[in-house]
Amino acid sequence: MNAFVKKINGIYQLKIPFERIYTSVFLMEAQEKNMLVDCGTTAEDVDTYIVPALKQKGYEISDIKSLILTHRHTDHAGGLGRVLALAPSIAVVTDACTLFVGISTYPLAGHTEDSIGVFDERTHTLITGDGLQGAGVDRYHCSVKDKSAYLETLERIKNDERVENLLLSHAYEPWNSDGVFGREQVLRCLEECRICFLQR
Repeated sequence: MNAFVKKINGIYQLKIPFERIYTSVFLMEAQEKNMLVDCGTTAEDVDTYIVPALKQKGYEISDIKSLILTHRHTDHAGGLGRVLALAPSIAVVTDACTLFVGISTYPLAGHTEDSIGVFDERTHTLITGDGLQGAGVDRYHCSVKDKSAYLETLERIKNDERVENLLLSHAYEPWNSDGVFGREQVLRCLEECRICFLQR
């Protein structure tokens, strides 16, 4: 069974099969205000992967207070209807706000106009969804809708010294990894994102 795997203190990743790759759902634990970031591709993903993985962690889906959607593409938001059918009290977050003390959404426009991430000040970790693309993944090559906004996003993160770790939703090329740890590696990742984008 797929399970939530600890990536950093208080943040867990669930990998859900998607085509030949996977998409990620993140669980953020925050003192009875637990949150999910994204919700899989289909209602079946919610029933087959998310609900059982939450139960394995000791949670019901009704224990989740907020669902943050990094953007509306199906592989990240396709399970929304099923989540709300199972737990209609979950607050759905799609824009800039403070979710909890030390946890807030983070603008990541570029991949889509409304792309957001989640920044956890406790661990200096930014969950990016598809906000950072590298060279893309599998058949999806560096998919950016707004070119100038994407470059601005890369520059903003570069200048935000709070960001020391990145958690990505897919194992993007050229790293074939979904996690970047340490400020030096974050800066290297951002530069590689810029180079990949300009060379595409």
